Parts: sequence; C-alpha cells; structure tokens
Amino acid sequence: MFTRAVKSANERQVLQVLRQGCVVTRQELAERCGLSFPTAGKLVDELMERGMVLEAGLETGAGGRRPMRYRFNEASAYALTLFFEDGAVCWAVADALGHPVCSGSCGPEEGGYVPTILAVVERQRRAYPALAALAVGVPGGVAEGKVLYIDRYDELAGRDLCAELEQACGLPVRVENNMRAAVYGMAARRGWLQRESAVCLHLSDNGPGCGVLVHGRPLSGFAGLVGEVGYLPGSGRENMQQMALRGLTGVDPVDYLARLVVSASVFLNPEELVVYETSYLQNADALEQACRQYLPAQAAPRIHISREYRQDYLTGLTRLAMDLLYPGGEWEGKERNHAEL
Repeated sequence: MFTRAVKSANERQVLQVLRQGCVVTRQELAERCGLSFPTAGKLVDELMERGMVLEAGLETGAGGRRPMRYRFNEASAYALTLFFEDGAVCWAVADALGHPVCSGSCGPEEGGYVPTILAVVERQRRAYPALAALAVGVPGGVAEGKVLYIDRYDELAGRDLCAELEQACGLPVRVENNMRAAVYGMAARRGWLQRESAVCLHLSDNGPGCGVLVHGRPLSGFAGLVGEVGYLPGSGRENMQQMALRGLTGVDPVDYLARLVVSASVFLNPEELVVYETSYLQNADALEQACRQYLPAQAAPRIHISREYRQDYLTGLTRLAMDLLYPGGEWEGKERNHAEL
C-alpha cells in the first residue's frame, strides 16, 4: 500500500511538470521532481505506454550521445463540460491541457434534459474516444452531486444527477452550481486561486447569485446553500430573490447590489470582489460608494465589473473536469482562459 501511494505521488509530480508545457529529458525531469534517474525513467516509460507522454526529439547541443526529450500528450484524454442556458444545453470539449477543442448547443431532446445530456456525451464520445470526464453546471442548489432545488429546469430537482450520469455513461462526473463554477474560473483567470477567499456576484434573469471560493476551492455547505443570496431578507416580507424577479420595481438597484456585496464582505471580507455587469450597473464607482454607506471604508472591497461571466463559468467547469482527470493538484497554477462559445 505504501509503495503504491509513493508511486502515485511520484507520478503526480511528473505529470504536474509535463502538464505545465515543459519539454524535458529524463535527467531534467528527475531533477525537477526530486526523483532518482531510474525512478523518473521508469515513470516516463509507463506513461508512454499509456499514451500520456510522447517523445519530443533529441536534446540539442554538440558532443556525446544526445538524450531524448519528452512532453505531455494533450490528446491523451478529453473532458466534456455542459451547462444550461435559456432552455438549451450548451457543451464544450477540452483536451487534457484544458484547451478548447469544439463546442455547441442543442435544445432538449425527447425525454427531457438528462437524455439530452447523455445523447451529447455519446456523440462526443464517438468523436473523441478518449473522452474521460464530464462536468455539468446547474443553476440551482447542488450538494454532493444532488440537485436539491432549481427553478427553471424542474425535472432536475431532487435528483442525484451525478450518480445518474456516472451510472449511465461510465465516466467520472462532477455536478456543480453555476456560481461556484464561475467563481472557480474567475479566480483562475485572474490569478486569485492562492487567496484566502474570492467572491463573485451575478444578477441574472433568474435572480441574484454569489460564488465563494475559500483557499482555492468552491464552498457549498452541507445543503449547497452557500452563495444563494436570493434567500437573504429584502424589503418588507420579500427576500432578495423575489425583489429581483419583479424587476427591482421601486428599488434602487445600486443599493440592492451594495447590500449583496456587504453580505459577502462581513463573512469573508475579500480584498477584491467581482460583480458581473447588468443593465443596472456598468461601472464600479457608484457601487463602491454605496457599499461605504454600510461598511467602514478600510473594510470595503475593491469592486471589479466584469462582462466575462460565461467565460469564467466555462473555465470553472473545465477546471472541475480536469480535477477529475488529474486529482492531486496537477491542474493548480494553470490559469488559462477558455474560449467563449
């Protein structure tokens, strides 16, 4: 057991180096990973047999026998990400380095959304036989792969979507709330993964949502309620969700958003916070000023207005899929922008 654990840890180290785009000799790989030359060489041989590592030509330079160089094979595995948008199922395929390969969307097929997801998986599996992981984003409460509550896509409510999909398609699956995926992608693209916390807010047609990242990982809580700011008390008997769904009639939208920022600030106190652009808000100055009415100036976060919710969302889902393929940190530190669909 100990030997297997050590070998697994060594393999993760080797993959981590190679997946950073390094082209190295066996000796260089051994030095970077802190391994002996025979150990590194044996791991390279095994990874080549599995198609994960490729030869990249002989080392340049004069004199002596030139050693072979090696690189990671980005085509050794593929990941599929799916999310729901305006009633459609949007999907994207990424290679083993997280680079976008193809994308598309389709309406729900006969039988509903789960059969549609499975149909997309099968189509992409035929196109990419090395498809090895699936990540699904859901605009609702998600805990441990179960959709606990959701407004628009009623057929998903109460289902253990992760278990259903894993059983049906035989792939490792991650099902995650849309805002938790978005904050994961946002933090990666901005280089914030090493921060104590990261927060993003989004006011969409479905109401407000908040994504929270703590020590580089999305936070959900035991019932997936973390970030469901729509449940916060609003005005009178209404909560923030109800206020948003009636179009914020009679409400100052900047003050509304400021109250959401304040709620995140008093629990996490992030130094900076991203708010995705809406028709109510195009610049940060007014929102920062409104926040200072409720928070001490020294504690108010710097606010960034972003138009890149979709890119952050897709990047986050891709990273979640990569985490399934390469658990243990190989994906950490690789901040790549995912192409917009």
